[in-house]
Amino acid sequence: MTNLPTLIDSDFQVQYIPARIVNETELYIIYYAFHPAYNALKPKKMRLNHLRKKMSKTALDRYTRKLANDININLAAGKNPFIGADVTKAYEKLTAAIETFKIIKEKEMSEDGFRSYKSYCKKLVDWLTQKKLENIFAIQFNEDLADEFMDMIELDPKCGSRSYNNHFVFYRSLWYWLIKKKYCKENVFLNFDKKKEEEKFRQVVELNTHDKVVLWCRENNPRFEIVVDLVRAAFIRPAEICRIQICDIDLFNQVIKIPAGKSKTDNFRFAYLPEWLCVKMATLYEFDRYPMKYYLISTVLEPGLFKWNTRKLDKIWDKLRDKMELEKNQQLYSYRDTGITALENKSIPESVIRKLTDHKSDRMLRRYVRKPSQELINTVVKQITD
Repeated sequence: MTNLPTLIDSDFQVQYIPARIVNETELYIIYYAFHPAYNALKPKKMRLNHLRKKMSKTALDRYTRKLANDININLAAGKNPFIGADVTKAYEKLTAAIETFKIIKEKEMSEDGFRSYKSYCKKLVDWLTQKKLENIFAIQFNEDLADEFMDMIELDPKCGSRSYNNHFVFYRSLWYWLIKKKYCKENVFLNFDKKKEEEKFRQVVELNTHDKVVLWCRENNPRFEIVVDLVRAAFIRPAEICRIQICDIDLFNQVIKIPAGKSKTDNFRFAYLPEWLCVKMATLYEFDRYPMKYYLISTVLEPGLFKWNTRKLDKIWDKLRDKMELEKNQQLYSYRDTGITALENKSIPESVIRKLTDHKSDRMLRRYVRKPSQELINTVVKQITD
């Protein structure tokens, strides 16, 4: 029988002890493998006494040596009798698996979307480090640890029901990915219940506050006024504004095209512009001066080749809000709710508001719409005042 070395991982933890044949009163093969449930080596015994009456001594000796050799080959290949052959990455650290997850998702996602994924991953890794569990395997992270971790999330005074649910949904999806990639077998976040979320409060920017915002923009950063207008009057989300390119803007037809790849909902739509906003944008930007591939906002909010992200827009808004001493709940995104409220106050039908704002429903219909609605411009968009 070939004597194979004991496998030791990068943290000097023994993963198995090779199989050996014991031929005394009883005939058996014994070996040790790492058992994740006990976090220790556990013996595995293959009893062969029943073969003594069925095989000659020479044949039995040859057969037991082959069995032991096959077991050692499998152990050396990373197969574990306590885990199963379908979990091929069982001996990789959970923290390393999370890092791989982040690398893959960063390539697939937008910068803004990935930022929240990165934050959730960091929270879990920091907790593992604090608990001195940074070296455990994904398969060792059990339901008890998941429960303890979610208790930590829940006890955070800054974490409401909506935030708790967002955390829970993310970690559940992360574990689905770990299972798919064969790091573990069970989703330890599957049995948690969502909390009842508090009703979302629509924060509106009052008219007198808006007048002060406009004055600040015109004195300090005129192009930021366009950003504000696109949120409140065209209902374009800040993250989507960062993705708009000159080629998407059609001032003649009073629309900005939001392709599926640039939309939060992954649906193509037209963002409709009131006439006053078209005039303001044409005057401020003179789009003919810029290549079509340029982003609408780039360095210092000028059109450019490099895409900005919402964090930079938020920094400008935070500076504005601090200067004007506005409440913290006054966000740039609040202007979107402000515009929606204004339409509701004018008795615009909910179905029309959904179409303008890219809210839920009517998604299938929008897949086939590739021409802006002049009727919508004439009957509704013109009512959006500057």
